[in-house]
Amino acid sequence: MLFDSVSSIMEAVSVLEKTPGDIFGSESFRIGGSLILSYDQECVISAALIKYAKIERGMVLFKVNPYVSAFYECYKEIKLSNPHKASWSELPECFDGLNRFVAAVRERISSGAFKRQISAHVRAANKNCSGLLRYIDALFARHSRLLVLRIDFSYGKGGLEIEGVSALRDRLNMLRVVSEKISRHRVELIGYLKNKRAELGMVGFVWKLEYGREKGHHYHMMFFLDGAKVRQDIVIAKRIGEYWNNVITQGKGVYYNCNGDKGKYKYCGVGMISYNDAEGLHNLKKAAVYLAKVDRYISACMPEGKRTFGKGNTPKPSERSAGRPRQY
Repeated sequence: MLFDSVSSIMEAVSVLEKTPGDIFGSESFRIGGSLILSYDQECVISAALIKYAKIERGMVLFKVNPYVSAFYECYKEIKLSNPHKASWSELPECFDGLNRFVAAVRERISSGAFKRQISAHVRAANKNCSGLLRYIDALFARHSRLLVLRIDFSYGKGGLEIEGVSALRDRLNMLRVVSEKISRHRVELIGYLKNKRAELGMVGFVWKLEYGREKGHHYHMMFFLDGAKVRQDIVIAKRIGEYWNNVITQGKGVYYNCNGDKGKYKYCGVGMISYNDAEGLHNLKKAAVYLAKVDRYISACMPEGKRTFGKGNTPKPSERSAGRPRQY
């Protein structure tokens, strides 16, 4: 329900931003017994009449777009009724309430405080993005070729149960248990590649935790392997995915090997990439930017300030391998 509600709110935001003044007027009154409403008006009604008391349960578990909070606060301030259920004599008051709601939302989202919220929301992602691009440059300054893997890790149905828990305290406790488990799984997987599979030559990694309607909690990860030591990216990614499924999650995991379906992506930033491969580097950085993007609707919420994005330590320029100087 939370995903559908947030989608409705963002559609209504688009309407409010493009349409000045009142949204509802006398032209919408019933004609011959039928209520005539435009698409834009229906969008606003859908967002205004969301059952906010129910989506509060979801808002506890996830970070939502600041627009959701703005709509929720205005909903609590203004009593609204559904024009589809109103009598002819009740429509003027109904439309007046909806117009007041629209005006309140516009005032809230145009305030300096709200704009600072949005800026902070975007700034965090921009910081992640710029840091990740510098990280990639530093890895290529150290290694002339990198074998890049992109694997998505998630859990099968029933692997992590949160949505079935109703009581607020129980949901928060379950979130703590789940967040601890998925964080431990990530640490175990990266530690395994570092310490027990040294022959793969992993020199870097990046991860992003997200929450989706179908997948629930899941990771998008990139691994950077020393291209002078390994090849066969599809085979290696498959083995890592199977280790996630069978060992890390003890049969409850699911993975997707992006390297095995390179043709699916507009910017294929995986496989063997050399420092002087302009197209490969461009595609890799495009894919990295996507990984660090702002979650437009809902992002995973981790308790106690746990991160939802991370990468390996950036190698220092002085750590570059000895060898023939590069020709640029």
